[in-house]
Amino acid sequence: MSNLISRPGFSPGAPLAEPTQWVQVRELPDGPAVAASGGSGGGGDDEIDLRELWRALRRRRKWVAVTAAGVVGLTLLVTAYQRLFRPVYEGSFSLLISDPINSEGRSSANAALQGGVFEELARNTTQADLPTLIEVLRSPALLQPITQRYNLTAAQLADRIAIAPGGERNKQAEGVLHVTVTGRDPVDDERLLGDLSVAYLQAALTQRQQRLADGINFLDRQAPQLQQRSAELQQQLAAFRERHNLLQPSEEGTALRGKVVEQGDAVRALNAERSRLQAVRQSIANGTITATGFQEAIGTGPSTAGGGQNQGLSVADANQGLLEQLTKLDQQLADARARFTADSSIVQGLEARRRQLLPLLRRNQLEAVDSALGLNAARLATARQQEQQLNADFRQQPQLIRQYDQLQQSLLIANDNLASFLKTRETFQLELAQRSLPWRVISPPTINPNPVSPSVPRNLALGTLLGLVAGAGAGLLRDRLDHVFHSPAELREELQQPLLGHIPHVPFFAGVREQKRFLLEELDRGIAGATGAESADPADEAAELLKLSGYQRFFYQEAFRNLFTSLRFLNSDKPLRSVALTSSIPAEGKSLVNVLLAKTLAEMGQRVLLVDAVMRKPQLHHRLGLNNLVGLSNLLTEDDLHWRDVVQTMPNYDGWTVLTAGRRPPDPARLLSSPRMHQLVAELAASQAFDLILYDTPPVLGLADAALLAEQLDGLMLLVSLERVDRGLPREAVARIRSSGAPLLGLVTNAIKQDSHGAPAYGYGYGYGQYGYGAYNAGNAYAYYATSEPTPSPAAASGPTPSGPFARAQGQWRRFVRWVDR
Repeated sequence: MSNLISRPGFSPGAPLAEPTQWVQVRELPDGPAVAASGGSGGGGDDEIDLRELWRALRRRRKWVAVTAAGVVGLTLLVTAYQRLFRPVYEGSFSLLISDPINSEGRSSANAALQGGVFEELARNTTQADLPTLIEVLRSPALLQPITQRYNLTAAQLADRIAIAPGGERNKQAEGVLHVTVTGRDPVDDERLLGDLSVAYLQAALTQRQQRLADGINFLDRQAPQLQQRSAELQQQLAAFRERHNLLQPSEEGTALRGKVVEQGDAVRALNAERSRLQAVRQSIANGTITATGFQEAIGTGPSTAGGGQNQGLSVADANQGLLEQLTKLDQQLADARARFTADSSIVQGLEARRRQLLPLLRRNQLEAVDSALGLNAARLATARQQEQQLNADFRQQPQLIRQYDQLQQSLLIANDNLASFLKTRETFQLELAQRSLPWRVISPPTINPNPVSPSVPRNLALGTLLGLVAGAGAGLLRDRLDHVFHSPAELREELQQPLLGHIPHVPFFAGVREQKRFLLEELDRGIAGATGAESADPADEAAELLKLSGYQRFFYQEAFRNLFTSLRFLNSDKPLRSVALTSSIPAEGKSLVNVLLAKTLAEMGQRVLLVDAVMRKPQLHHRLGLNNLVGLSNLLTEDDLHWRDVVQTMPNYDGWTVLTAGRRPPDPARLLSSPRMHQLVAELAASQAFDLILYDTPPVLGLADAALLAEQLDGLMLLVSLERVDRGLPREAVARIRSSGAPLLGLVTNAIKQDSHGAPAYGYGYGYGQYGYGAYNAGNAYAYYATSEPTPSPAAASGPTPSGPFARAQGQWRRFVRWVDR
């Protein structure tokens, strides 16, 4: 309703003229945050709300459907045209490029078994490089003879040829190449396929013959070197055997290792015997060994091969007699001690004789042990010398074995290479004498009689997919470019709030704000013109255009009567006395709606008090032609004033009283939240002087005035301008109202265009949803209410109505867009 808001081009951007109060907007705890698409700032702007996208697609479902249908239809038309007038046919044949039973060059192991590395190098087929082969088959050098016969360039023919490994049924068959040719002439393409198959087979044969010839030349160049290498290695091996007097170094080294081990065992045995002899000598010297013990000690010694018994330790005849005498004397002494006392002469005589024999026997025993130790030392030195010599000889043996093995291995490789070379050369000579084709056509060249392009199912699927994507993009783009509400039903469905009423578009009210027109005087003059009264200046056609027709008057009167009816039905137990009207942003028509609602209720016989609570930038006194010397701000700041002394009665309207805003205070929010304001609201409601008290308030977003005032009233109505306000801002305003604790009665829609959808529709619905905060630049509201009145600008003169084909097409396009937007 363009008459109820300021011009779309008006942007209040002047600096603040007075202090303003900043309001912190917090998020509701029971609803997710929803970013308004038209807002600025905010951390949530960088996130994508999928639910909002889905709602946008549902709102623009006609755009999605029309765009998708158009894309699919265009796809079908293009497909049908190409299918009928530019069909593409396809032909193919398959080549077997390797023997599946005995494939040469399939792996290095097979190559070694069949002819060794020389055959693999000579054939130059160490790996099957299919990508390179395919590029060669599509190269200009191979296709040039065919292009001359068909008047084509090599690039054109290569673009029409597609070669892929694998057969028609098994795509993993790497030994098969499937060649496909596309074209628009089936007959010509079939001949082209035949020529291609012949050219490929001949190229394979030529390449095979050339490769075999090159292989034989390569082998011939390598033959003298291989033979010379084998002879040199044989001579080196013979010289090595003569120089070191060896036949098989490995076997001789094993035998030498056995001797080293045996000699080491002998050295260890001699060391053990030496330790035993030293222990016996120590026992003799200490006198801890008896004659019997000495015999046992010398009798348990080990023997060495060829060394005699006990390592040279033996008992001589004299020593043997002394041992026997000592043994016999010990027996006699034992018997005497058994029969006689220790003091007897017999026992003492035997002990004296024993003491005479012991030193002589010990000296003889020490001499025998010393002789054995000397003999053991000599034998041990000899054994160690022999062991060292064997170890020295054995340490030289690994180096000789390594040299011998290297020579032997080199000779074996040289002989194998020579044998492989001879076998490969014979094989190549036999293959070169043959003229068999290395490749074979296993699927003859054939052309499919049915066109393969364009493919109707594929194009239809792609068109459908592209249509859905394009439709979604068009819908989202349209929603972004036209992100407003178009009908009351759309607003009610989006916000899930009661719809109290809808204000239709009335052209009579155009330019009320910009021109500072005296609204009531024009309404009365318009009504008089509608009833047949003559205007003050009948010749002025511009004034006649401003007359209010009976049809327009009926529209706005019925709208406000329905709004009043909705307010009465909201609470049947306790009638609503104090109601405020607010909006999301400035200049949505709140003041004009309040004026028209109060006028309509006064005409219905209701007692109405209209309070201008917009102390930042008052508007009501301009609309009603009243003075603003004393008003609401004076009541809140001066204690000696009574509200009955400040209110003004509207002339010619019984029961309509107005309380203007008064002078502009430095801090309106503080006054509206003061106890004095609370007391004033209670006094006005309890005075029983008014059936309804209407409060005109600033926007709820960015300013705290409306929320602070609504806390003290019976309810708050939210005005939403259709096709004007970004659809995210009303949702944010609802969340702001609920977060402040103010009672929200419902929504009132305001049409700004004549062709708004559902303009004459009325009604209201109930339902609640969850809302969150979007991003809104509160500076716009601050700047708007901080500046003075905008400079009025004359209405643009309407030019002649355009005509012609372009104008008709433009009009049809607009009607189409309106239909799609419904």
